[in-house]
Amino acid sequence: MKRSRAGAGSRLAMNLALLALAAMSLEAQNPKSVLTLTGTVVFPAPTANDYVAGFVNSTSGVRFTVDATVGNEPHTTTILIRSLSATLGGGKVIGDLQWRRSDLAIWTSISLANVQVEQRVQVRNVLNDPWNNTIFFRMLLNWTTDPPATYSANYQLTLSQTVP
Repeated sequence: MKRSRAGAGSRLAMNLALLALAAMSLEAQNPKSVLTLTGTVVFPAPTANDYVAGFVNSTSGVRFTVDATVGNEPHTTTILIRSLSATLGGGKVIGDLQWRRSDLAIWTSISLANVQVEQRVQVRNVLNDPWNNTIFFRMLLNWTTDPPATYSANYQLTLSQTVP
C-alpha cells in the first residue's frame, strides 16, 4: 500500500512539472512588450488669464514607451487611458480633466471607461520597437463653478497586446 501511494504521488508531481514546462514554452513563444512611463502630472495655480482662457495646462506631460522584449512575431500594442476617480473633488466633474497626445491637437475629456490613446503594430527589433509618445493634460476652468480648491484624480494607462 505505501508503495502505491508513493507512486501516485510521484505521478502527480510529474504531471504538474510537465504542465509547468508546457506553460513556460507557450509563454516563450508569445510576443511580449513592456510599458514604461516617465513624468508626472502637476498643474500650476491657475491665474486670471487661465480662467479667461478656460483651462490651465499641466507643467509637463507623461511619456510612455512600448518596448517588445520577447518573440519576433508581429503583434498589435495599444495604449489605453481611463480615470480611476469619479470626480476631481470639490464638486468638479472628472470630465474637466482632459488629455491629448503630443502629436495631436484635439483634447479629450477623461472618463471612467478605457479609451484608446494610440495603437501600433510592433515586431521586436524591426517595426515600431520601441515606440513612444507623450500625453499632455489640462484642466478646464470656470469662474463661477470652480472655487479655489485642491483638485486631484488618479488615472491609469494600460498596455494591451494582441497577436493577429
